[in-house]
Amino acid sequence: MYLWACLLVMICLCAFTWHWRVRKNYAHLPSYTNLPLLGNAYKLYGNSRKLFLTFEDVTKKCETANKPFVFWAGPTPILLLSDPDDIRLVANAFIEKPYYYKFANAWLGNGLFTAPGWIWKKNIKKMASTFIGPAVDHYQVFFNDQAHKLVQKLAREVDGGFFDPMPYLCFSALETICQVGLGVSKSNNLVSEEYYKAFHRTLDLIVNRGTNILLHPEWLYRLTPVYKELLKCVDVLHNVSKTILNNKKKERALRNGDHHIDNDKDSFKSFLDHLLELRQHDLSLTDEQILWETATIILAGQETVATSLFYTLLVIGSRKDVQEKMYEEIMRTVGDRPLKKKDLVQLSYCEAVINESLRLYPPAVAVLRMADHDLKISSCTITKGTTAIINIWGAGRSKRLWGDDAAAFRPERWLPPNIPSISSHLPFSLGKRACIGKKYSMAFLKTVLVHCIRSYEIISDESFNRMEFKIDIVLRPLNDCFMKIQRRKSN
Repeated sequence: MYLWACLLVMICLCAFTWHWRVRKNYAHLPSYTNLPLLGNAYKLYGNSRKLFLTFEDVTKKCETANKPFVFWAGPTPILLLSDPDDIRLVANAFIEKPYYYKFANAWLGNGLFTAPGWIWKKNIKKMASTFIGPAVDHYQVFFNDQAHKLVQKLAREVDGGFFDPMPYLCFSALETICQVGLGVSKSNNLVSEEYYKAFHRTLDLIVNRGTNILLHPEWLYRLTPVYKELLKCVDVLHNVSKTILNNKKKERALRNGDHHIDNDKDSFKSFLDHLLELRQHDLSLTDEQILWETATIILAGQETVATSLFYTLLVIGSRKDVQEKMYEEIMRTVGDRPLKKKDLVQLSYCEAVINESLRLYPPAVAVLRMADHDLKISSCTITKGTTAIINIWGAGRSKRLWGDDAAAFRPERWLPPNIPSISSHLPFSLGKRACIGKKYSMAFLKTVLVHCIRSYEIISDESFNRMEFKIDIVLRPLNDCFMKIQRRKSN
């Protein structure tokens, strides 16, 4: 009994010493008033609008103090970073993610987005090549098909009133990533209404858990009805992927090494095809891991791309001068034909518009890392056990980094002779766990914008300039935002 009491005292003493050291280390940083035992991280929980308002307020405090902001979840520090030099150090030093990411494990398992560091290290080298270089070049024919299909669907809104474009964009982005991710030629058979609803309900359930601290303990969450609903939705998503995976395996067995191709569409390899090829040389890549990786790619390729398109179209619709410059560049470079991969690099103004939209309206306002060792940054030492928040929103809107007009939409800041602050532009994150889908996203965004701009004149509702936000999986408008379209007279 005496030994147990001594051990307990030693543990308490160590915990108190660690907590005192950490508190002293962060004492000079801006923070909210702490409640006894609870700290102040409760401000990060609640509804998604409250979360954004807290995030916006903290971003301003960071900008004023030119220092990170510290929250306290009881004795545990959460550090929000906006300085690009600090962000670069953190993004390259830490690859572990905090426990919040485990909330998506039922769906994404140990895919690249949610995997612990040791699993991520093992898999990233195998998979990074699937969404860069020649692999994405082969997707261009599908990008054109889906962009043309979107233009046709939008035709029902021509010369009508204002409408919400998000459902159109979500469905188009989801169809596209399912095509190139899973290799399904007839995507309508895959993206059924049941699949679409299950996809978005899964996202809602994950977000709701993240903003309700009472649902964080795994044992407690498993007792709730929403856990059962989550598993039901995930089953819908996984069953579709399993069916396609099994069919792909049968096709490969029947083909028995025959790589004959007939046309451009047959020549491309989907993400799933690449994974099945990798498994021939790495038996540790199980069916379960393949399902997790395809689910991860589908999530990233739908949610972030659709959100990026949404804000870009709205900002274009509020700036007729920008829209006309885009139209002139599109007709001069591409004309009325489908885009080719060589066209993408020539659409410099279009790329500037996308980058400026991503700067002001990044789909993900932040990413999180877990400090697994101490790290010295400009204003303090990040201690082991700290959760580091990389503030993508704040870095993109900082007046220190972008000038007094940081809040203004000005694509010219991305064109010569201007030299944009690339280290402060973080929509695809930064460092070792940065998004591998940047080339895919930029190619698809350009393709859709080209098809839409040369077909329609876009007009945003005046409420766009007064738009308020909330944080879900991605940045969302608090209220519906609308636009209307008119067919271009030249057509």
